[in-house]
Amino acid sequence: MSGPPQTQLQALQRAIPELLSVDPAQALTLARTCCSLTADQESCEAAESRVLLGRALQASGQQAEALIEFIHAATSFGHLGQSVSEAEARSFAGKLQLDLGHFEEAAEHLERAVQLAQVHTEGQGIQATALNHLAIVNHHQGKVAEALGLLHQALRLREDEANMTGQIQCLINIGNIQMWFGQYEEAIKSLTRAYALYKTQPADLKLETPILHNLAHVHSMRGDNGLAIEVMEAAYKSAAESRDRQIQATASLNLGMCCLDARQFDRAREYLQLALDLSRELKYQVGELHALDSLGNLYRQTEEPVRAVQTINEALGIALEIGSKQGELEARLQLGRLHLQQGVLDAAQQELETGLSLAIDIQSVKEQAEAHEALAEYFERCGDLEPALAHSRELIRIERELFNAERDQQTRNLSIQFEVERARHDAEIYRVRTDVEHRGRELAEQQVRVRTAELARAQQEVVTRLAMAAEYRDDTTGEHTRRVGRTSARIARALGWPEGKANVLGVAARLHDVGKIGIPDSVLLKAGKLDTAEFQQMQTHTLIGARILSGGRSELLRLAEEIALTHHERWDGSGYPRGLRDGQIPLSGRIVALADVFDALTQARPYKRAWTAQEALDEIRKQTGTHFDPHLVELALEVLTQPDTLEGEWGEELLPLEQEDASHVLTVFEHLLVERTRELDQARAEAERLALTDSLTGLGNRRAFELMLERTLNQAAEARGEFMVISFDLDGLKSVNDTQGHAQGDRFLQSFALALTSEFGQVGQAYRIGGDEFAIVTTQPLEVKTSQCLLNQLQEQMRRQDFQSATASMGTAQYPQDAQTAGDLLRLSDQRMYQVKLSQRRKMH
Repeated sequence: MSGPPQTQLQALQRAIPELLSVDPAQALTLARTCCSLTADQESCEAAESRVLLGRALQASGQQAEALIEFIHAATSFGHLGQSVSEAEARSFAGKLQLDLGHFEEAAEHLERAVQLAQVHTEGQGIQATALNHLAIVNHHQGKVAEALGLLHQALRLREDEANMTGQIQCLINIGNIQMWFGQYEEAIKSLTRAYALYKTQPADLKLETPILHNLAHVHSMRGDNGLAIEVMEAAYKSAAESRDRQIQATASLNLGMCCLDARQFDRAREYLQLALDLSRELKYQVGELHALDSLGNLYRQTEEPVRAVQTINEALGIALEIGSKQGELEARLQLGRLHLQQGVLDAAQQELETGLSLAIDIQSVKEQAEAHEALAEYFERCGDLEPALAHSRELIRIERELFNAERDQQTRNLSIQFEVERARHDAEIYRVRTDVEHRGRELAEQQVRVRTAELARAQQEVVTRLAMAAEYRDDTTGEHTRRVGRTSARIARALGWPEGKANVLGVAARLHDVGKIGIPDSVLLKAGKLDTAEFQQMQTHTLIGARILSGGRSELLRLAEEIALTHHERWDGSGYPRGLRDGQIPLSGRIVALADVFDALTQARPYKRAWTAQEALDEIRKQTGTHFDPHLVELALEVLTQPDTLEGEWGEELLPLEQEDASHVLTVFEHLLVERTRELDQARAEAERLALTDSLTGLGNRRAFELMLERTLNQAAEARGEFMVISFDLDGLKSVNDTQGHAQGDRFLQSFALALTSEFGQVGQAYRIGGDEFAIVTTQPLEVKTSQCLLNQLQEQMRRQDFQSATASMGTAQYPQDAQTAGDLLRLSDQRMYQVKLSQRRKMH
């Protein structure tokens, strides 16, 4: 692959995720190439390369190596202040630790991922994923109620972001825990809901298989072994077609367990042994534990006691190694019953009493009953009747509690049914008594409906005119906004959105380019290609539009604000204004982006012909995974190839509003030109400032620095002048983050920024260009002695702000003596700064 290193790196990084499932070896080769391109860098690109390498190693079965890369990437993102990216890397690390059975380490990474992600809107999907994995960890550790709470929290997040796949995964795990509680009907409802959602999505065997697994398991728990095996065979077939070894291992295990429950021992032995072999090959210890436990149960039922004891002891060893309380409990109870059956009474007592303590600790009532029953038999065989009687009484008490709980549930159900019937009866009496009154109200209600319709029409007209106000200079008919709205609504309906919500999206989408009101004609109507400054000014229309629509209380205005801000973001993170990527981009923005581009391609412009629909669709396919959401494109292409009859168009349906919402929409339109024209220049300036400002320190960011450096370089080249680039690195940020927390680390960076501005402010403007890296461009002559004196004063100021050990390193590069390009100047000053840092470390040692 040819091209500049940065272009090559981006192309490789885009290609790797698509190869992970189809060609892990090729993905691993490309990931190693990415890491070689970013070697010796402390940058977001380098950390992202490590994440991709970790995922490729994981897909290739090299779990330990993958874990090292994830942890290294998380640490790098932390140094760079990229909390959302750090959360994602820690989520990967936590899931891998979970698969390896390292529950304590998994919980540590996942809890940190939740903390980092929950403070950022764009981290919502990462937070939900981490919560889902953390729930599984809690389940393994016996904290089932906590696990269920985490899953419901994750499900709400997935519903908020309209992430169907995430909802399905949460519902599968919720159903699994409900099954564990014995809530079989509730489990079937959760799993059926998951399957219904799955049917609305493109086929994904990796997603379908666990739904079928759990449905089969719940049928088995209810005693319907025939149906359980039938469903599990379908799941096993899906797993085999997926070619995912871990899914195949799980499917083999579950099918073997179903056959065991049905006493089909030969089939059970075959599938359980296959599950064990696959789990060992993958080093998937949780799967290995369950396979051994089930094989031990099989050997016990087929009267192979020696093999049973040996196998269950292996399962117990793994459970103790990975800290699985539930696995340990099941193994000890099985061993206790086996020893009792073989007459090895001392060993039986030890295992059963340990199992009883575990069952009490994790509040597993069913296993408590099993332990008491076995211990009662043990003491009876020993002739010790008093403890035998005590255990028998405990067994009866637990069974009575279980019976009473079931009876109470039945009583509650009957009470609910009674209350429902009584409520229906009361409602009927009330209806009869108030029938005349209702007739009198009909006229008033009709008037309310008429007024509501008038308000809805006013709202729709306002939106139409507001959209046209933005478009009138290059789309005098407003048809572009109408088509984008209509197409967006059609895509939303195909995604399964309710009709009302899709209609609201269709209206809101018409306002996607409302911020163009604030773009000068000289830029908006320019016939030729925009230069860099003009393109940056054009990009501010997203920020201006969001500002115009901000503060809305209705769903329409909130959605319109979201669309105006995000419809130019791109799936690979190269869009604007925030550079969001993947699921960080709201679904509404992703939908409108696709509709907007399709319409722009198929309409004639002064600078291009109208593309055919097929040409536009081909181009959209090419941009899948770079510009557009791959899953959305697959569905949207079906929608866009269907004729639009305009029947039932969203524009013909009214959107009823509350009085205050309609009034707010009208106010936005009526006062827009009067009240906000004066603010447009301020909005543009503010948008540009935000785009060029580091949010933590208030200094200019790397983009602002690069613009200043290029401008200074051009001026110096024309005037044959000189200038200097000064690079700074703040020492000890990682130590502060690790020992005192990231909040204190942020204060550390803010204090350094203030001190840098205070001491070097007369030299030049300071910028934060990386996590702990800062820079200045100065045209003033600066002696080495003077710059070192300023640096010493800066460090002293930091110490007065309670950072006693604060130090910083500094390096410089001079134009034109040292280098003649912006990139070389920055690189050289950075290298010299690190040479200073290394020499200081050697002196300390």
